[in-house]
Amino acid sequence: MLRNLGEKYSPLYFLGSLGLGGMATFFFMIFMFITPHPETPIPVFESIVDTWAVSGAGMKALIVIAYIGQALFVIAHISLLVWNLREFSAFKQTEAYNKLRNSNAAVTLMAVPLTLAMAVNGMFVTGATMVPGLWGVIEYLLPPAVVVFAAIGLYAMSIYGHFLRNVLNGKFSFEANNGLNQLLAAFSFAMSGVGMAAGAAMSKNMATAALAFAGSMFFATISVMIIAVMLPLGFKSIMRYGLNPANSATLWLPVPIITLLAVTFIRNSHGAGFFEATRTGVSSDLSIMTAVVFTIALSLQVIFFLIGHTLMKDNGFYNDYVMTKKHQSPVAFTMVCPGVALGVLGFFGLHAGLVANGIVAMFSTVYFVLMAIIWTIQIATIALIVILLKNQIFRGNDDAVEQAEVSVETVLVNTEREKVEATA
Repeated sequence: MLRNLGEKYSPLYFLGSLGLGGMATFFFMIFMFITPHPETPIPVFESIVDTWAVSGAGMKALIVIAYIGQALFVIAHISLLVWNLREFSAFKQTEAYNKLRNSNAAVTLMAVPLTLAMAVNGMFVTGATMVPGLWGVIEYLLPPAVVVFAAIGLYAMSIYGHFLRNVLNGKFSFEANNGLNQLLAAFSFAMSGVGMAAGAAMSKNMATAALAFAGSMFFATISVMIIAVMLPLGFKSIMRYGLNPANSATLWLPVPIITLLAVTFIRNSHGAGFFEATRTGVSSDLSIMTAVVFTIALSLQVIFFLIGHTLMKDNGFYNDYVMTKKHQSPVAFTMVCPGVALGVLGFFGLHAGLVANGIVAMFSTVYFVLMAIIWTIQIATIALIVILLKNQIFRGNDDAVEQAEVSVETVLVNTEREKVEATA
């Protein structure tokens, strides 16, 4: 495993930990939508134990798979997060870090709060399914969780604020922006938003739910604003200067962002239902609206997935940056979260959208066909994780030096371009 990279480190390595945490969340979806939990909005240890006691071999096998998958990926997520925090701390002491902060690549620093928010999300759902009695004290845990997500969101704002000051002072290079790299910021804020939305959806304390609802909407709005500005600017640079092959995987960044925003919408809808029920005694049925939102979200994801896949296949990104060590680039970890996001939103769309509205019957032929598609994507994503970890993290330091020098060189070239454009 790589160690002591110093100035050769890149914040994009955090995306490796992020993808592992996301995969742990996918296995939580088995508990969420397949095991009954009538007394709680999410599955908890007690509801899973009750399901195990009355289930047949098939359901028990799913529970075992879910627990093994969740545990393995949470452990891997935390391990790689600790590695990243240690390497990032050393990297911040180098001149390369200062140069990074003053270039277009400063947006890569948004991977840090993004992964921290993922860690909190992962720990929460893991605790719910593995710690007995946790739901009994949930109202004591949600306020601190909301505060932590808010703190991470504010940390993200401080990073992005520095970047915006550079942009507004004319230091943004459109030539170096030939990808959708800038959407990493939208991804980060969306993760804080969806985390806070959990408080809005689950808390029965009006103050906690209201604070979580407001904070979630705030960070989700920031995410949408960044998308509205940076998505067209990214495509403008791509069309003018061509897609940088190393940035090809960023074309899939909208996929996980869409999942987070869709889940945020649904969670906040449950929160709004709680507010309405408190006021009128009647809660709205949002099943059809949920199906519409998930259908639109999945359609957008498929569109971006196909665009990215077509371009990456044509420019050789898969062969050069993923399957071999010809070009080492931690940006390839950007490919993991889209696969996870498709699976997670697929679970939501199938169960909260189609099954809940009686469009598809649970455990019918159509249901199993759709589940087969979801699991095929996840198996491919797990294979991708193994390949990327082998090529990017678990390799000799000699390979790391070569890769890192290329990454640093890219940052320096982009910085020099910005200086030339600023004085032109």
